[in-house]
Amino acid sequence: MKKISILIILLAVAVNGLIATPLIWRGATNIKPKQFIVQSNFYYSQTAKTYNWTTNKWDTLSAKKKTSSINADIMFGYSPLKELELKVLVPVASKSQDTFSSFGIGDIWLKARYGLITDKKAPLLLTFTGALVLPTTSKDAKPAIDDRTMDIGLGLISQTKTFGSFLAHFRLGYWLMGKINDSTKVGDMFEYTAKFDYKLNKQITPFLTILGTMQSKTKLNGVAIDKTEKNRHNVQIGLAYKASKVLWIRPKVSMPIAAMCKGGPLAPYTIGLDFWVIK
Repeated sequence: MKKISILIILLAVAVNGLIATPLIWRGATNIKPKQFIVQSNFYYSQTAKTYNWTTNKWDTLSAKKKTSSINADIMFGYSPLKELELKVLVPVASKSQDTFSSFGIGDIWLKARYGLITDKKAPLLLTFTGALVLPTTSKDAKPAIDDRTMDIGLGLISQTKTFGSFLAHFRLGYWLMGKINDSTKVGDMFEYTAKFDYKLNKQITPFLTILGTMQSKTKLNGVAIDKTEKNRHNVQIGLAYKASKVLWIRPKVSMPIAAMCKGGPLAPYTIGLDFWVIK
C-alpha cells in the first residue's frame, strides 16, 4: 500500500507543473457590471529533462519518458455587480507519453474577483481573487490530465499607474492543496507574477513577465515525503494585440530558468496563444 501511495505522490508531482495558474491571470481592472468575458488560453509543451536529486542537476529524459501536452483553458465570466466578477473555467488537455495518450477535461474551476482599490487616480489598483478547484478529471487517464484534488486558491493582483508607455503588474497567490486519497495530501503552493507592459501603440502591447511557483512536499499520513517539493521560475515574452473592439490576441512563449528550478520533469519552453473577448 505504501508503494502505491508513493507512486500516486510522484504522479501528482508530475501533473501539477504549471508555470502559473489562472488564479492570477489578468490585471487588477475588472469588467463592468453586466459585461461578459470569455478567455481561451491554448499552450503546448513537451518535457525534456527530469530533476536528479542526487546530483542536483537536470538529466535528459529518454524518448519514452517525455510527455507532450496540448492544453486549453476555457473560461466564462460575468459581472453581476460593480467590481465583482464570477467565473467558471474548464481546462481541456491532450497528452501523450510513449504508447499512452489521453484527452479530456481537467479539474473544473469556480472563480471570483473583487476590486479593493479601483480609483484610477490611486497610485496602485488592487483586486482580490479566489478559486475553488473541483476534482472532476478522469481517474483512468494515462497520462493523467489533472491531479483530482479539491484545492482553494487566494490571491492579490496589483497594477501600477501608467508611466508614459509603461505599466507594471505584481501578483501573488497561495494554494491550499487537497488530498488525492485518505492518506496522501499534495503540498501547498505559492505563486507569483511580475509583468511589465510597454504600449507600442493603440493595438500592440509587448510584455515581459517573470513568473513561477514554489510547492512544498507532498505528505503521506501527515509525514512530508522527501524529494517531492518543486520550484519553477520562468521568463515569458509576448504581446497583446487588439484585433477589434472586443477581441485581444496574445501570443507568448515561456522558458524556465533551469538553475533556479528543481523537482519533477521540466519542459524547455511553453508556447501559448490566448484569445480574450470582453463584451
